[in-house]
Amino acid sequence: MKIYSGLIILYLFFHLPLTGTTHTITNSGFNFIPNAITINLGDTINFSLKSMHNAVEVSQATWNSNGTTSNGGFQVPFGGGIVVLTEVKTYYYVCVPHAGFGMKGTITVTSLTDMNESIETSPKQIILHQNYPNPFNPSTTISFAVARSGHTSLKVFNITGQEVDNLLEKFLTAGNYTITYNPQTLSSGMYIYVLQSNGYTQRRKMVIIQ
Repeated sequence: MKIYSGLIILYLFFHLPLTGTTHTITNSGFNFIPNAITINLGDTINFSLKSMHNAVEVSQATWNSNGTTSNGGFQVPFGGGIVVLTEVKTYYYVCVPHAGFGMKGTITVTSLTDMNESIETSPKQIILHQNYPNPFNPSTTISFAVARSGHTSLKVFNITGQEVDNLLEKFLTAGNYTITYNPQTLSSGMYIYVLQSNGYTQRRKMVIIQ
């Protein structure tokens, strides 16, 4: 069984595309901004919301009726969070406390036309290298560079967009950095590590085999 699980993980690693585009959804009052967006498969949605608002995926029927019952999909906590969508379809979501006011939105995911594995938003500003080894057990090395001093974070997310580890969050001076990552509690699977600095974002995927 463990061998088959490993093969499935490796298949996902080599076949699930991931682009370098991050889309931000905010709110103005009881409205998501934008409340309808079309993205590519594997793109990241950054919900940057006020503390009283969340975003929960619901069925289309629930969405149409301004309901709040989750369909088991993504759940962004109050204040916001990151979601990586990995299925071609339209996602429907609402703010649970304010769905009755019509605070809801849609995300339409289309298939990628560019299968390039390069994951960069601004290579002159930040560079995030592929971790090595990958897949790995028990540890791996992550190297990155920042061109300008500033607040920098390096976080790990599962493929549903839930943050599972915070490797770094501090002010860094311009330069090259290397981190050895040894996850203690994560199960086998594919994860996404995200570097953010000075308003720029890069991300890559890695696979843990326990």
